[in-house]
Amino acid sequence: MERRTYPRTDAYVRVGVRLLPLERQSAYFSEISDAAAVADIANSELNEVTELPELLSDLQERAYSLGRVLDSSDTADGFHNLKYKQINLSGSGVRLLCDTMVSVKDIIELRMILPVQPPVPIFIYGEVVRVLQSDDSYGAAAEFIAVSDDIRRDIVQFVNALIEAT
Repeated sequence: MERRTYPRTDAYVRVGVRLLPLERQSAYFSEISDAAAVADIANSELNEVTELPELLSDLQERAYSLGRVLDSSDTADGFHNLKYKQINLSGSGVRLLCDTMVSVKDIIELRMILPVQPPVPIFIYGEVVRVLQSDDSYGAAAEFIAVSDDIRRDIVQFVNALIEAT
């Protein structure tokens, strides 16, 4: 019987995947992006806030995030054009459909926005451990590599919140 270290669940998030070029496969480390375009900011509703200081703090945080987006480069680290996809996520890895073919042992880079408050845009890397191919798509399971404790904690908290909500 296989025992998982972290809980896993299906999630619908903004994500992009690319095969890491060979010249960068020795120099990668997952990070939270400072210049990411968080498209959910403008569309999200304010939580119920009863105190004026809480409201002002929430608005200030959203304005700061939006300012980072507007001040960043035109590509905003590639976060501005991410599409929503269903993935299977845990603190140790991910399973998802890819637009390009990957092979076992390939290193992939994921750009993902965890839809929490405030949104968490991350670069995360994974080593492909399983490939599933159908007629029109490629599926891959990847184990996260070079992940900071903070990013892993954010992912685990997000997964746990989804599990508790169901």
